[in-house]
Amino acid sequence: MHPLLELFIDFAEKEGFTTNSFIVGGAVRDILLGKELKDIDIAVKGDAIDVAKRFADKINASFVLMDKEFAIARVVQRGKRQKTDSYFIDICMMRGNTIYDDLRKRDITINAMAMPLASKKVCDFLGTPLSKVRSKIIDPYGGRNDLFNKIIKMVSEENLIKDPLRIIRIYRFAAALNFSIEKNTLDATKRLAPLITSVAMERIAEELRYIIRLNNSYKTMKALMDNKILANIFPDVRINSLKLYKDTEEILGNLSDSLGLSALSLQPLIKYFEIAYKKICLKLSTLFYDPNAAKQSAIELKMSRKEVEFIHKMVVNRSKILNCYRKMLGITDETEIIELLKVFRDDVYSLIILTIAQKPSTAEFCKEMIKLYENVFKPRAALLPIITGNDIMNTFNLKPSPMFKEILAAIEDLVLKGKITSNEEALKVVKKMIDSTY
Repeated sequence: MHPLLELFIDFAEKEGFTTNSFIVGGAVRDILLGKELKDIDIAVKGDAIDVAKRFADKINASFVLMDKEFAIARVVQRGKRQKTDSYFIDICMMRGNTIYDDLRKRDITINAMAMPLASKKVCDFLGTPLSKVRSKIIDPYGGRNDLFNKIIKMVSEENLIKDPLRIIRIYRFAAALNFSIEKNTLDATKRLAPLITSVAMERIAEELRYIIRLNNSYKTMKALMDNKILANIFPDVRINSLKLYKDTEEILGNLSDSLGLSALSLQPLIKYFEIAYKKICLKLSTLFYDPNAAKQSAIELKMSRKEVEFIHKMVVNRSKILNCYRKMLGITDETEIIELLKVFRDDVYSLIILTIAQKPSTAEFCKEMIKLYENVFKPRAALLPIITGNDIMNTFNLKPSPMFKEILAAIEDLVLKGKITSNEEALKVVKKMIDSTY
């Protein structure tokens, strides 16, 4: 059993509110699917925030207020070894007088189920196969059948109207679980698509992240596009953008075959894409042709500064390597490639994927570019800074001046081009530059 759930059941029994407390939503769904419990929502009747505070104090855990308006709080217990060892549960106020009132207001049927908190009933169900579950789970909208039949079905259209973000959530759950969307629900999402414009963009961003981080998100993004939902979020996005999205996602899912690199040579790319936002932002960038529109959309989504800059950089530079390929007739020229690498650095990995997605025949050229970056450019870059402003002052008895910036930039350029490899060589070049100036 989830460590915090067990502690909370014990706490609720001692405090005497087990009868009016329920495990709700996704946790019940995951129990029925036999999945490990990670996200647990507990609905309690009464002051949920007070309950959460008292529980956190009782077990010496952290209290986090998630939503004051809807009375949702999180209790987090830090792991003894590291942060990844932490556990949390969310405690919310029951919406309505009964659990049935609460479930009636939820988004989809598979999230509109509840389980009494009484410890015996919970323990009975943990790990129980779906086929053996019978009457004890509270399921007024047929969530168990929809789960069994792999169907996403809305609880009511009224609930979508009250919170249009649920329109996107329907597609998100369909994608995450690989379920199909029931016809009436699908029709409702199409009809209500314009209501998305009333939702705060940061809430939309969170749902899009859930979808885009999936390895096979293209199908869902196409459905969002076909049903006019994406157009209401990003007016500048066009249907033909999805071709690049699809091809980029396929390459990301099979880097080895796409690039023809050995397992060892792939390691830098694998490490690069371990940074969570890289894949998400790379795929998102493919939806835009105008760099300014891409940047503005990312800002409106309340994405971080580094995410905004990354998306803008991808759109601005998307065709640079492809243009270089055409200019060089497919044969790598070290001097010109180095000029690109000076600007791109590690982001060359993302831009190479975009290049192959645009033109698959560039794969060999891109493979050679990666080798040049790893075996030539990075060892040279590791030499920097080969000299500093202090070296110039001390060696030539000069005071700091604006010329230092030009000198240091010129030396860096020569190092990256392989013209100089030592401090001594650099100082000789600096002497010539100073002599020609004075």
